[in-house]
Amino acid sequence: MRTLLRFLFSATGLLVASLLVPGIHSGPFLELLGVAILLGALNATLGVLLKYLAMVPLVCSFGCLSLFINGLVFWLAGTLATKLGLGFSVDGFWAGFFGALVSSVVATLLEWILIGRENRRPPEAPRQVKIIN
Repeated sequence: MRTLLRFLFSATGLLVASLLVPGIHSGPFLELLGVAILLGALNATLGVLLKYLAMVPLVCSFGCLSLFINGLVFWLAGTLATKLGLGFSVDGFWAGFFGALVSSVVATLLEWILIGRENRRPPEAPRQVKIIN
């Protein structure tokens, strides 16, 4: 259920990015769901590979290079979505850069507001009870 909601939030972020960033054009919301799945697959494969290959410059730039990689993957997702016939296109790198930034911020905020932050602390160990005679 949580994964489905994340794809919905991602599609909403893509819609907001297409409204705010010039150079990003979108179609119907159902096609944006397909683009969200495509973008998730690209981030999970190509994005991770590029970040792994650029590990040293990524660390030296304190993670700022990650924004550049995310913009490239977003631009590629727009190009692939256009070739697949989905109603989504990205006109260039800078549109992809700012589109990735806007869509990720919107998706993250929606997740925090509607789902809440994940509890990442490990569960506490049960306390032992002493029986006093």
